[in-house]
Amino acid sequence: MCGQLADPGYGLNPWPAAWRARPRLLRPSRIERNPSVNKAQLIQAVAKTTGKRAEAADAVEAVLDAMVRAVAAGDVVSVTGFGSLTPEVRPARTARNPQTGEPVEIAERRVVKFRPGARFQDLVAGRRAMPESGNCIQKDPKTPRP
Repeated sequence: MCGQLADPGYGLNPWPAAWRARPRLLRPSRIERNPSVNKAQLIQAVAKTTGKRAEAADAVEAVLDAMVRAVAAGDVVSVTGFGSLTPEVRPARTARNPQTGEPVEIAERRVVKFRPGARFQDLVAGRRAMPESGNCIQKDPKTPRP
């Protein structure tokens, strides 16, 4: 009996729930292996479709430049299936310095918000299968063609 009480694995766990180790969720190895895609990798992926790296670089640069210029001008950029970039103004507010507790004034500022499209969210969440080839965010045809 004495050995059973000394064994922390026997019976009820003596540790409070907040102290117990929580199981870690396993992430797909694809995400852990390459956590981000930079502009050069994006250009390389587009070059596989277009065939020429120079044309792909020009196309990616032109699209990104047009998006940045439009959002900076105050326009909403919406790409069907991908999402929308919206400029918003965060109003001025009073916050507190966590070290001293004194109030700090934070000025008004402009930020960019991204809201992913429904198809994009479905693909990331695994609710929709990723197509092997072609455009993954293109809408499905409304009626099948004979």
